[in-house]
This record gives sequence, C-alpha cells and structure tokens, in this order.
Amino acid sequence: MARKTWNTVTLHYALITGGFWMCFCVSVSFAAVYLQGVGFSNSELGIILALGNVGGAVLGPALGAWIDRNRKLRHAALINVLLVAQAVLLVLLFLHPRKDLVTAACYILYTTAALPVNALNLDLDVRLERAGAPVNFGPARSMGSLAFVLLSLPLGIVTERLGHLALPCAGMAVVLLQLAGNRLIDRDLRQAEGDGGGYVAQITEKSASLAAFVRENGRFCLMLFGTIFIYIAHNMDGNYLINEIRFLGGDTAILGYVSAFTAIAEIPVMLYASRLPKKWETVHYIRLSFVFFVIRHLAYALAPTLAFFFAARILQGPSYALYTVLIVGYAGSRVAAKDSAKAQSLAFSMTTVGSVLASLIGGVMMDTLGVRPTMLAGAAICLLGAVIAIAGTVDGKKKA
Repeated sequence: MARKTWNTVTLHYALITGGFWMCFCVSVSFAAVYLQGVGFSNSELGIILALGNVGGAVLGPALGAWIDRNRKLRHAALINVLLVAQAVLLVLLFLHPRKDLVTAACYILYTTAALPVNALNLDLDVRLERAGAPVNFGPARSMGSLAFVLLSLPLGIVTERLGHLALPCAGMAVVLLQLAGNRLIDRDLRQAEGDGGGYVAQITEKSASLAAFVRENGRFCLMLFGTIFIYIAHNMDGNYLINEIRFLGGDTAILGYVSAFTAIAEIPVMLYASRLPKKWETVHYIRLSFVFFVIRHLAYALAPTLAFFFAARILQGPSYALYTVLIVGYAGSRVAAKDSAKAQSLAFSMTTVGSVLASLIGGVMMDTLGVRPTMLAGAAICLLGAVIAIAGTVDGKKKA
C-alpha cells in the first residue's frame, strides 16, 4: 500500500530537517557576511570554514559509529548536546564581534557543532523506517529547502539593513526550533520502537570498524570519494556565493534572493522523488545527478549577468536535490543495517570534506585569481569527481 505523503511523523521529521537547513543557512551560507563583517578576508574566511568543516567531518562519523556500537543511545540526546553548544557559541559571537582568535575559534566550533546534526537526522530516518514509523523522507526533506527559503529571503534583507550581528540572533532562534522538533521526533521513535523492539532488536551483528567498513563496501566508498570532488565545486559556489553575486553587480539582499530561489528549485524534485519513473533504478538517477552537477557548475562559472546566474540556479533541482533525496535510500540498500549510521554519516561527511577543501583553496583562488577563473577550475574538479563517483555506483538490488 502506498505511503501517505504527510502524517504526524513526517511533519515532525520535516521540522527537524527544516531546523537543520535554517541552521546551515546561518552558519555556512551567510558565514561570509558575518566573518567579512567583522573584518576577515576571503582567505581567512576560507581557513575558518575549513577548520569548522573538518571538525564537523570528524565529529559526524564518530557520533555515527558511537550510535552503531551503542544502539540504545538516543539520537535526541546527542543532538541536544550539539544544540546547546551552538547556543553558547552564538551568544559569544554576538557579544564579541571582533576580528581575533576568539571569534575565529567560536565560529569554527559553531560550525563543528552544527554540521553533524544532519548526519544524525539522516540515520534517524533510517531508524524510523526500520522501526515501522510512517516517515516519508522526500517530502520532509523538501521542507528543509522551503525552510531555507523562508529564512534566507528575510535574512538577506535584514543583514543588508541591520548588519552582520543579526546572524547570531537568527541562529539562536533556529536552535530553539531544533530543540522543539528534536523532542517531538524522539517521542515518535520511542512509540514506533516500543519496549525494546523495532530497529534495535532486529540487529544482532556487531558494527564494523571504519577500516572494515571500507573493505566491505569498496564500491560505495569509491562513489563517496568521487563526491568529495563534486562537493569541492558545490561549496566553492556555496561558501563564496556573495563573491559571485558582487562580481555580477549584486549585494547581500540579492544573496538572500538567489539563496532562496536555489532552495525553491530543490523542492519539486525532493517532493516527488518517490514518483520518479520506475523504468530506472535509484542508481541511474544518482548517476544523472552527477552529470547535472557538472552542467550546473559550468553554467554558474560562465554566467554573464545576474539574470543568467539567477536562472541557472534551476539546475540545483536535477543535481543537488536529486542526489540528496536519493542517497539516503541508496546507502540503506547498499550497506548492512549494522553500519547504517556510519554510512549516513560518511555520506554527509564527504560533502563536508568537499567544503573543507573548497574553503582552503577557494578563498586563496578568489583573492589571487578572481571569481570566474576560480569557478571554471571548480567545474573541472566537478567533472573529475563525477567520473569517479559514477564508477563507484553499483547496479542491482539490495546488498545481501
């Protein structure tokens, strides 16, 4: 029987997904606005974002492995700790808006605490599914993009008028939203699992170490390796979007509009991903998304005007959105249940590694070469990643 598009569990999952992507909007998409606002250069911004993403990339899989080893550990408990840490750091960023090591350290730790929440949310979806909860990931994830839109539009206008100190205030409001959603979805999970049943009781195998996981899932890991290069290009655009917009004659208000439209382009794909023609398997659509990543980035790099650049953002749908909504199920079908948290954490962490490398090389390239040469280099890197990632995908049904 077909699953209903919307139900209480899906709405609650949409709330935590929306909360994370609002957090991402503040912490990453508008990072340049805050950090440049207190005086950091592009290169310094790149280093700060890189270190924050390194922290998130390390912490995410570590928490995923911890959950795999301790299956009675609640996702909500770990996420709440991360959210409280974010709140403390946002207060410090508001009270201490200076160009110094304290601000840099606070922003690094803020990013480190923010990013792993998504990996934990993704594994929570797998856990809900296996416990029999009626969660529908695609529509819920589309609400993450909508939430991004609802925040980025006013945030661009507010920061243009009030300045960069509006960002820590927005971040604090998002933390409160995430805390509320996290409580609701944990209640749903407890109800689905019952007293010691469901997902936890189904798994009897011991979780593999990271090295063993790579040996057991070599092709899957090759695909993830390719996505690192794809996400270097993706994050060259995301981390330095304000630079691209200023290069074409825009400002931070335009940044809000472009960010919002980009997220809007994701929603139809995510909302209707479950209704894609069954003539192709999931892996075929994932391969198609890799091809569109390359086309999309090349369009950004060659955009002659803001209008063309704005229109090119529609390519976010068949590239990023298609991959994001399908990789969760693909990982679940290719990796054993005992390692599900590790698989979801690694899939998201590879995007984070891409952001680290984009931050390190992108900032220097923006300062020395300029916007267009940097984006063209990103397109070449994206092509390399697509070739590797496609080579790592596997046809066929669920792994035995």
